Amino acid sequence: MSGIIIAIKRTLSDRRYLAGGIVIAAVIFSVLFLIQVKTVPGNSGAFQIAIFGWRDWTILAMIGILNALFITIEIYVFNLKREFNKLNGVGSGLITGGVGTSSGVLASIFSTASCSLCASAIFGFLGANSVVFLVNNRRYVVVGTLFLLLLSLYLSSKRFSETCKQCQIKL
Repeated sequence: MSGIIIAIKRTLSDRRYLAGGIVIAAVIFSVLFLIQVKTVPGNSGAFQIAIFGWRDWTILAMIGILNALFITIEIYVFNLKREFNKLNGVGSGLITGGVGTSSGVLASIFSTASCSLCASAIFGFLGANSVVFLVNNRRYVVVGTLFLLLLSLYLSSKRFSETCKQCQIKL
């Protein structure tokens, strides 16, 4: 857990990344909210706001912030690697972070299961039994979502030691 905190502090100490992280968090929060508004027939933003409780807002905020932290750390490491490659005359490459990225994206999609109507509208293609399972176990789905987001942060923050073990860049 301390590795995650070190990575967050180092990344957000630069005001550009801090501002970018805030914008990314707001965009992700808005997108997750709009997914729930647009996928349920006859739903509107005002109605969705009226039926949301403090837990729903907290879950959306946590997911937005965790996703923003993950994306901001990935951008930070990518830019470090690009600068390192420029100094050493090497072409810039892609950062490998498939497990962390996929767990974050998957977690965000399943985060909409916190709303019963949204779960049935979004995951209707899975069939009635799957939707009933998601609705009945939405607390576990949300906990799993937060776990996957923390896992993606952990995997990204593993690069923040004295030297990145994957790309050998002195941080």
